[in-house]
Amino acid sequence: MIITIALFGIMVMISCTHKPEQVIPNVSFSKDIIPIFQASCTINGSCHLGANNVNDHVNLDSSIAYNTIISQHFVSTADPVSSILYSEIITGYMPKAPYSALSSSQANLILDWIKQGARNN
Repeated sequence: MIITIALFGIMVMISCTHKPEQVIPNVSFSKDIIPIFQASCTINGSCHLGANNVNDHVNLDSSIAYNTIISQHFVSTADPVSSILYSEIITGYMPKAPYSALSSSQANLILDWIKQGARNN
């Protein structure tokens, strides 16, 4: 009887290997996302900087980047992975050569920001 109870206890402990969900820290648009744009998207003022930039007038200057992203529907909080902003980054479409692609950690940070509601924080 004691052996049966002990075996039952061991089986219960083995079957309870629940892994806690990974906690994603809050992503700040101004502190986390804007620096990525400044380093990779507004290079030399000719990519996505200023009203007359060379890339379809998508202005990612820090003062209006959020409004540009939202007004042009570049993010989808309902389906973050399909967001234009994220899709163009992970497919390598943006940034264009000769500039380096964003790192996976930068892309994941942008995805986390979108998942968190793409707030202007």
